[in-house]
Formats: sequence, structure tokens, C-alpha cells
Amino acid sequence: MSVFNVPTSDDPFYTQVTDLDGTDYILEFRYNQREDAWYFSISLSDETRLISGVKVVCGVNLLGRFAQEHLPPGILMAIANEDDDSTPGTGALGIGKRVTLVYFDASELL
Repeated sequence: MSVFNVPTSDDPFYTQVTDLDGTDYILEFRYNQREDAWYFSISLSDETRLISGVKVVCGVNLLGRFAQEHLPPGILMAIANEDDDSTPGTGALGIGKRVTLVYFDASELL
């Protein structure tokens, strides 16, 4: 698998274990009602926090600005499935919704 649609939920706060490039990561999602925006954090399976409070915005590598050796080596992006590429709010983030969170394995980058 080289491209993976990351499953998400409409719950305002949740965590999930997701395999990215063969490593299990804990993804934590929080919805900010005031901003109508999603934020996420990534931890190792032993709960060591790698990054925290990253806003989900469309069209950029959400991991690109971090220099953390234990982060997934691929690209994590929020991709708009419609002409509207604004920040996804409640009910807009997920597989089959306006914005999908997509992970491109490191093998895709070669």
C-alpha cells in the first residue's frame, strides 16, 4: 500500500492507532469549536509524544515542518475532494467527505 486514506471520526475528541509505513502511531484528534477546525497530535505506540496541536489544513504536508526522526517518513495531507479547500470543520473531515486525510508512504516519494 503506498497511498492510505486515514480513517477519521466526527467525535470532537478521539484517539486511534494507525499503521503508517509499517509502524503503529497513536493519532489524537481534537475539534476546536471556536475555530471550526481540527487539530491532531502524533505519539509512538508507547505514548511518547512526537508532535502536538497541528491544525489540519488542506494542500500541505502536515508533517513537513517538523524535524523529528521518529515521525512517519511519508507525507500526511488533507486533500479537498471538492473545489472548497478551506480548513475542514465539523462533519467535513473523513473518507467520502469534503476533505480526506491521506498518507503517502515513503516509497511514493522515490
